[in-house]
Amino acid sequence: MSNILGKRTRFDFLSKIEYSRLGLDSRTDLKPFLINCLVRQFSFATYNQNVRTLLSIEYTRLASVTKLPVKIIYPIVKGFLVELVYFRRFLRAYTFSYDHTARLNKLRIYLHKIHRLAPIFNFKRAKENARILKIKLRELCFFPQITTQIAIVVFITDLNDKKHEKRIVQANLRLLCDCSAYSFHRTRKKLGLG
Repeated sequence: MSNILGKRTRFDFLSKIEYSRLGLDSRTDLKPFLINCLVRQFSFATYNQNVRTLLSIEYTRLASVTKLPVKIIYPIVKGFLVELVYFRRFLRAYTFSYDHTARLNKLRIYLHKIHRLAPIFNFKRAKENARILKIKLRELCFFPQITTQIAIVVFITDLNDKKHEKRIVQANLRLLCDCSAYSFHRTRKKLGLG
């Protein structure tokens, strides 16, 4: 039993020195760190907007970017991709009414769900951006689907984030929020975001 546990701890846990070398405080910061690197470095979206698994060469490249062994990266990234598939199924099965689309509290609830799944943006700033977006949409009398609104809020929050030099890959962002490319770009254009 101790032999099995010993092998497991060698691969699953890093020393405190290795965490500090990565700029992390503890093991709980490892998952957000890896997911953040993943969504900014690699696209895991297929042409049909489905989640795809990463190739072994992509795991190797992610390991070289993060300076972590593949044996630590693989279970975390694989678990995230599986959770993402289930979350997208939930979003597709749930129908959002106009009332849901127009209300700020529903947008914040789903924004929080996205942030818990993938903590890749500043949630406090995103809540404020959601409030501003709702005001702007009311002025325009334009209410896209709630998933599109979430994608726009995350996009704006990431765009104004000076902490990260690389932006979130847009295909990953749209996949994460279950938003079509057409509605995402149409809403961006309508809001004057390029």
